[in-house]
Amino acid sequence: MKNTALITGATSGLGLSYAKYFASAGYDLILTGRRREIIQKNAEILQKRYHIKAEVLIVELSDPNGISHLLSCIRDRDIHVLVNNAGFGLKPFFADTPREDIEKMLYLQIWCVTQLTHCVLKGMLQRHDGIIINISSDGAFAVMPHNVLYSSTKLYILNFTEGLHTELVGTGVHVQAVCPGFIDSHFHENAGMHMDKNKKGLFGFRQPDDIVADAMKDFRKGKVVSVPDAGAKLIRFMGRFMPRKAFYKMSASFSAGVIKKKANTSASHK
Repeated sequence: MKNTALITGATSGLGLSYAKYFASAGYDLILTGRRREIIQKNAEILQKRYHIKAEVLIVELSDPNGISHLLSCIRDRDIHVLVNNAGFGLKPFFADTPREDIEKMLYLQIWCVTQLTHCVLKGMLQRHDGIIINISSDGAFAVMPHNVLYSSTKLYILNFTEGLHTELVGTGVHVQAVCPGFIDSHFHENAGMHMDKNKKGLFGFRQPDDIVADAMKDFRKGKVVSVPDAGAKLIRFMGRFMPRKAFYKMSASFSAGVIKKKANTSASHK
């Protein structure tokens, strides 16, 4: 009987890349997402290509009923790999963010991650074997305007994962937090952000498959925190060593630039 990997947010992007990675390693899959036609088609492709089983669960994990349904589906299953990938971004300043969106983000990127991890962890500990991969972000290292809430949830994921590592040493269960930078996926479009994905260099967009390959290479080396991009590594360095006053000044300057840009854009459309 094959081991099973549960991957949330597996319709496209990083989640789909993790699905391909673990399917190629011989794992059966449980994939969650919201766009039934797309995720079902991808599941069928993975089944044929890698000769594994790929089960699809259509759930809204930013809603209490969605996570409850998923937990009921997996409660009696042996989950050998969990990839907590589902997430979304928000464009507005925090003060302009609707309460409904705030609740969805906190539920999805904190409470959902916590509950799923708690659910599968006991079985992993009993088997003395398991992998939990939590997708954080380079935003966990240095919060900036327009991503205050998102970065805060990703910092929770980072701290949560590192804390779990200290509790799980010697148990056979291994955890990793992955903190990528810009990913060529639908993330920014879904958040209403218009980005130039052709941009190259330090903060250019990377393909999800390449990020997963680098993160899993780090995993095999025993790295609890994987920062697979050069730009993300720089942000981590700045977050650690840049004097806070200088960081706040830089953030305020960036914020002022964003406000000015928004004002100019609004004026041009009048």
